[in-house]
Amino acid sequence: MNNLMQSILIGISNFPFFAVILTLPIFATQLMKYKAINPVRIAVNYVAILYFLCLFALVFLPLPDMAKASQLSGYKIQLIPFRFLADIIKESPLVITNIHTYIPAIFHRAVLQVVFNVIMTIPFGMLLSYYFEFDAKKVFISSLCLTLFIEIGQLTGLFFIYSGSYRFCDIDDIMANTLGGVIGYAAVKACHFLPKIKSFDHQLVSLQRAKTT
Repeated sequence: MNNLMQSILIGISNFPFFAVILTLPIFATQLMKYKAINPVRIAVNYVAILYFLCLFALVFLPLPDMAKASQLSGYKIQLIPFRFLADIIKESPLVITNIHTYIPAIFHRAVLQVVFNVIMTIPFGMLLSYYFEFDAKKVFISSLCLTLFIEIGQLTGLFFIYSGSYRFCDIDDIMANTLGGVIGYAAVKACHFLPKIKSFDHQLVSLQRAKTT
């Protein structure tokens, strides 16, 4: 949990730097395309930057120190689908016949790890659905590609920077992350009251036309 919070704090602490660097390109793109600044798009862009900073900090940090890095060798991967079920049964206090073990089992590390892997990519699916208006197929493929990028990076020791894996590559993580992206897509589609982001662009164009007439 401490490593989790530290990674999130690293992402947050780096946000101002990347926000400043990307402000000019974002604003320039908005001005060229719509002749005005869409505050909703700007806000979503900044949320996306913060999300990706925290995401990559979570999946790749902390980096191994020099002593640990020198001992790394080999590439570790788990290719058995739904292995997490066996881990939950083995490690958690769950006893199917005992209802009193259900709540402790839900909050066990083996269960929380799966839940977290699903939650981790829900914002990604929401971003693709709302901002880019991707359909379910595109969100699924994009979420799969994102998690493959993450898992390959973990498998190869941050793309062969290190001589072995310092994070565990797991097929279950790929499935959970992809599922999270699809859930994010479904969540946006379920919120029918949300105005489409293009509607804000149309409002800006209308205001610009009104000013010139």
